[in-house]
Amino acid sequence: MYISKAIKFNKSKTTLFLLSIMVLAYVVLIRIASWWSLISNNLILEEISVSNTKIIEENEFYDLTRGFIGKPIESVNISSVSKIIENHPYIEAARVSKWYPSKIKIELIEREPIAILNVEPLILLDKNSFVLPKKIIKSDINLPILNNFNTNINLYPSGRKVLSENVENSIKWLQKIKSKYPSLYNDISEMKMTSDNQMNIILSEHPTRIFLGKGQIWGKIEILKEFETELSPIKLSDFNYIDIRYANQIITKNRI
Repeated sequence: MYISKAIKFNKSKTTLFLLSIMVLAYVVLIRIASWWSLISNNLILEEISVSNTKIIEENEFYDLTRGFIGKPIESVNISSVSKIIENHPYIEAARVSKWYPSKIKIELIEREPIAILNVEPLILLDKNSFVLPKKIIKSDINLPILNNFNTNINLYPSGRKVLSENVENSIKWLQKIKSKYPSLYNDISEMKMTSDNQMNIILSEHPTRIFLGKGQIWGKIEILKEFETELSPIKLSDFNYIDIRYANQIITKNRI
């Protein structure tokens, strides 16, 4: 009987102890919440840091996001900032993060132009065939020009993908050339579509014309690369033209 009462007493004591801990924890949480609320209101956003950019001036992003400066950092919605940044036609992706006590950091992946489409006005295109405004480029750039393509400006909505299949295919070839045959990409002055949809490349030096025809464009470019390797130290620009339109043959004309 005595043992039973002792056990009940110990259980009551344990229960009382646990209740006391719970009440204490609740009071602490309330104080922490109150403290954090007070501190949060004092954590004011003072700086927005942008990663280094190749194309876009950093002050453009300050203009887009300066409305957040001076607000409590906790009230700034990261998704809202990301959406504003990613709506910029030169931004492919953005990562936005808060750096306490007073800073937001923006890391960017820019859309870099890969070619100029010769329409009025001139249009810059990136590797995914997105139309980029020309006016915000930091400095003049030297890019291949796409000539003799459909000039209907409605096919090239700013900040969106082109609607011309021929232009899109040409950009895919240019991107592949830039990746796998950079020496040729750097020497391309013009990629030209003829009236019967045959593709020609004109090199910057001299200039040399390369006739690719209609189908199997990338296969012909690979043949051109092998041809140049075998020719070394003779260069493609040493020829007046190189014709790869026909199967199993390369027709060239030397400069006189």
